[in-house]
Amino acid sequence: MSTYHVVTTVLIAAALLGGCSLRPSTAGDALAVGSRLELTRDLQVPPRRWSVYFQEGQALRFGGIDTWRGYCELKVHGPMPRAQPIKAGVFEVTASEQFIDRTASREIHVAASAPVQLALGERQDWNYVTELALASRDQADIRAFTCTRRQEARLGRYMSLAETRAAVGDWLKLKPASAVGVEQ
Repeated sequence: MSTYHVVTTVLIAAALLGGCSLRPSTAGDALAVGSRLELTRDLQVPPRRWSVYFQEGQALRFGGIDTWRGYCELKVHGPMPRAQPIKAGVFEVTASEQFIDRTASREIHVAASAPVQLALGERQDWNYVTELALASRDQADIRAFTCTRRQEARLGRYMSLAETRAAVGDWLKLKPASAVGVEQ
């Protein structure tokens, strides 16, 4: 068999296998509509910022997190010139969505299809994002809670509930909709 046939066979096999990818976990693993998040103590969003980040149980500014490890973010509606207080309280999940942010990869990619990139060994990393829209009777400025995990394209997965709890530590208590009304 000539080198041409071997290379062609490998490229065709990679192209065919490129259509078969592992799917990340589905929204069943995310907190559903009706779930609750309880902020256990007051927080402050820094001046001119949209959010507070959580990683390994600590509340941090964006510059303090490692984007290659899972992290979560409590978002307000917009940045203010002064710090914005977020009071301890309960927030209800009004919408839940999981999506892949492909723009997160800062690598330069060849202009080729994904199967060819796989065959050439070029790595792509995507952010696997779970976003929860939040509502509170007392705090209308709170917009959303997101958790992000950066992983290799097509092989990654969204953060599990246990991983989300580890990221937020004792700052937030997460109560799935199925457990609302049940004492824990």
